[in-house]
Amino acid sequence: MILIKKGLSILLLLLFFPANALTSTGDIAKAKALNAEVHLRKNVEQILTLIRDPALTAAPKEHEDILYAKALDVFDFRTFSMLALGKKYRKFSAAQKDEFVHYFSKLISKSYFPKLAGKDVHNIQIKYLKTIPLKPKRNIYRTDISTELIQGDIHVLVDYRMIQKRDSDWKIYDIKIEGVSMVANYREQYRQQVSQTPEDIILHLREKVEQ
Repeated sequence: MILIKKGLSILLLLLFFPANALTSTGDIAKAKALNAEVHLRKNVEQILTLIRDPALTAAPKEHEDILYAKALDVFDFRTFSMLALGKKYRKFSAAQKDEFVHYFSKLISKSYFPKLAGKDVHNIQIKYLKTIPLKPKRNIYRTDISTELIQGDIHVLVDYRMIQKRDSDWKIYDIKIEGVSMVANYREQYRQQVSQTPEDIILHLREKVEQ
């Protein structure tokens, strides 16, 4: 009788609870975190390949456009922008948010990627140290991936904060270099601009991009 009851219990579980429902949220987050690391490794290698390409470094404008297109693929600039603006983000209209994200993404790409072009990046090694899944919220998964960038005697700790919204690709929404967050750095800058309106912020950002 006991064996029959156990058999019925297992049957009811299989009928009414699909297999993925029996998997803990923590297990899903860990599996997704491993996928995030694979995605990051692939994108980092692609970026380094673009930077190393001598044909592209000889054509700066084309190189900049290609790197920007790759940045849009790698970064979640909307989340990046929202966190960078902090409380100010709520003061922007929908159109202003779109405009800010557009120019902010241009600024990030222009400020960081082209500076690497032409530099000796052939002997750069990247060591992946640890991948930490964070608690998911409303079907949004986040993962922190710690790496070490090594070039000769230079060792730099770089942490990538990644996000996956529903079933979209993993994207970077913040980078910490030696513990210094890009998001926090920009948020502090915007926090100090107390009197600036959304229009002022967008205008100043556009001017920096178009310099």
